[in-house]
Amino acid sequence: MKKVIGIVGVLCLPIILMSGGLKRSLLQAKNEQKPLMILVTSDSCRYCDKMKKETLNNPSVKKNLEGFLFTQVDKTDPSAQKFLPLTTYTPTVYFVSPKFKIVNSVQGYLASSDFNLWVDDTKAKLGMGSVKPVSQQSSYVQPHKNDIWMYDIASAMDYASQTGKQIMIFVGSRKSKWSRKMEQKTLKSNEVKKALSNFVWVKLNHGDPEAKAYGINPKHVPAVYFMKSDIEELAIAKGFFGASDFLQWVNYAKSKI
Repeated sequence: MKKVIGIVGVLCLPIILMSGGLKRSLLQAKNEQKPLMILVTSDSCRYCDKMKKETLNNPSVKKNLEGFLFTQVDKTDPSAQKFLPLTTYTPTVYFVSPKFKIVNSVQGYLASSDFNLWVDDTKAKLGMGSVKPVSQQSSYVQPHKNDIWMYDIASAMDYASQTGKQIMIFVGSRKSKWSRKMEQKTLKSNEVKKALSNFVWVKLNHGDPEAKAYGINPKHVPAVYFMKSDIEELAIAKGFFGASDFLQWVNYAKSKI
């Protein structure tokens, strides 16, 4: 059985303050009436250490997580399989209330600024002090309940290579009403979702530095990039498309696989 590490108090990785298990951490969260942040990892996870060393050790993130308890568990551990939803990809973070309700879940590696959005959203939902509403943030990428999106290319590549999937990268901007319309209408079409079932969905802000490093820097948005798991380009759909027209782009991209 994999070793489970519980870290309680103000987050300070990689120092181990306390050992225990997921069940013990959940019970402690209930007893102390504090929310619990659970980091689910795996031995084959290339980005779990990056998440811990860079994001969770960032001073702004540690400050934002004051008042949370923290625990880490391997996805194959029996306690993870018993107390958490099925976790297929790591890293995954669950924010759990003292009443054992999962308030938010985040898949994949996130940089500190994006991760803080999820912390802010969790604190707002839990009524933890005065938090700037997420809707007022300048970023287009925002937390959503039951999210299907990933938010960085490196994690998506890792996940796609693990699962034999391709990648769809949606680039949007808060200044573009067509970005929101395409996301809320076109990409929520059942036919489109079915056609894209073998794609990892990634959502990025226009001008995202990481996206630029991969050559993804469209002049106008929305823009959708269809790629293989190694970021080999399949097709680029620039501009707004309704469901029927967008399906033609999906089918064209799939024909290039």
